[in-house]
Amino acid sequence: MENHKVKLRTKESGSNKSLLKKGIIPGIIYGKDTESIMISFESKLLYKLIESGGFYSKILDLEIDGKHTKVLPKDLQYDPVSDNLIHFDFLKVQENTKVSVEVPVNFLNQDKCPGLKKGGVLNIVRRLVELICNANNIPEKLDFDLIDSDIGDAVKISNISLPENVQPSITDRDFVIATLVPPTVEAEPEEKKEEAETPDGEEKKEESKEDSKSEKKEGDSKPESQKTESPENKPK
Repeated sequence: MENHKVKLRTKESGSNKSLLKKGIIPGIIYGKDTESIMISFESKLLYKLIESGGFYSKILDLEIDGKHTKVLPKDLQYDPVSDNLIHFDFLKVQENTKVSVEVPVNFLNQDKCPGLKKGGVLNIVRRLVELICNANNIPEKLDFDLIDSDIGDAVKISNISLPENVQPSITDRDFVIATLVPPTVEAEPEEKKEEAETPDGEEKKEESKEDSKSEKKEGDSKPESQKTESPENKPK
């Protein structure tokens, strides 16, 4: 569990805008049967925690005016224009506080997986699984070993071993987390149409027709000298 010093946020602290300009992120701690606490966090430190991974499943120990408070990150708000972090929400927890957290799924032995070796593809349906558990028993990740998985297999929540007293938030079905699917075969590009169907081919076809007509016309119109005289018209 990580320990971090934060400051109480009061009227003397200034507005949220002034805090943000100073590199300080305003936030709130809330919880069941407890008063909300307004605090502020140094932006560099908060960004470092976020980028370290598993932020929403880590219990943080915050020191506020010499007192320690355990919290679980619940929400982050970003500016819609600049995309900078502008506010955070933390949930105050005790050792036996029930919490819902999203935990990443880690797939082991992908290099040795029979299905992947055959060219199959690991289709991940859920990268995160929401779990319900005690605050002191949050798993960092869920592991599944692909050492025996082949094409056509499906990884369901029942195939993953969960720690004691940890259960998925979805309990009415055995939902799928990933599948091993056959390799995708790209369709071959269509062959180009024959040149006869192009405008140039049509022109050549028309020229051939005109030549044929011309030859036929010339054959029908013979010169007078080549005409056969009738026997009746021959001079005696």
